[in-house]
Amino acid sequence: MAATLSLDTITSSGSTITVPTGKTLAIADAGALTLGTPPVAITTGAHVTATSSTNPTTIASGDITGKSSYAVVFDASSGTSTEFVVNLPAPADFATTVITVRSNVAMGSGNKITIKDSGGTEVYTLYYLNDYCTFISDGTNTIRTGDEYATVKGHVALTGDQHFPGNTYVDLWNQATTTYYSVEEDYGSGWSTTTDDFTVPHTGLYGFGGNYSGTGYSSGLYIYKDGTVLTMGDSTTTPYGTGMTSNIEVFLTAGNVITWYGVNTDTSSTQGCAGNANKNETQAMWWMIRRS
Repeated sequence: MAATLSLDTITSSGSTITVPTGKTLAIADAGALTLGTPPVAITTGAHVTATSSTNPTTIASGDITGKSSYAVVFDASSGTSTEFVVNLPAPADFATTVITVRSNVAMGSGNKITIKDSGGTEVYTLYYLNDYCTFISDGTNTIRTGDEYATVKGHVALTGDQHFPGNTYVDLWNQATTTYYSVEEDYGSGWSTTTDDFTVPHTGLYGFGGNYSGTGYSSGLYIYKDGTVLTMGDSTTTPYGTGMTSNIEVFLTAGNVITWYGVNTDTSSTQGCAGNANKNETQAMWWMIRRS
């Protein structure tokens, strides 16, 4: 016959209380066994994967009680240009749980998954299949572990030749307009077809590059940040048909604006850069390496 004890405190004349061999101390409620002051729940070590396409999806404290890890694999395939939201629990509710949010299917065009803390502040955003972010908590703060990846990248290409005034720097894509260039991809929605440049969506480390295919005596791409040159093309005149790249990695702040300039180093206004329907001549690219 099972014995029943009703206790508020267990004390011992020694320093150790032992559960004998062959016996099990069973705790009825997950998370009810705690350690320290203030009490921290000792979880069962279980992992749970939840699948969701509900917008918004909120991870409740009850979802993670007794779990050492919890993953939400999110389906953001429906619709276009839609923001899906995943709300994390309060930091006090997942101090012993690791939470991961992941995009598990191809997203609808222009869709994104915004992950927010319990106060409604964006803490990470996913833009592409298999983007993800992992979070822990110290009981007070929501913390990104650094185990994460977000696809922020884009590519524009000239579809027709551009000629610049003699001895002049020209904002290449602004001159071309979308009549003469194509946005091949823009994950993260940083490119503007109104201003024809890239605005940094998240503070972090970025890479920029491009290829400049000259139509005459001109120079390579110059990459500018907020009006200040970051990298310069060839400063000498370069003959017809020469392709030149211009690449850089740089830490940037959200809101910085990146602009690509072409340069005509000749007095003639017939020089510039080439574009064609195959979109394989003059191009510009950007990519986020790591978000801060």
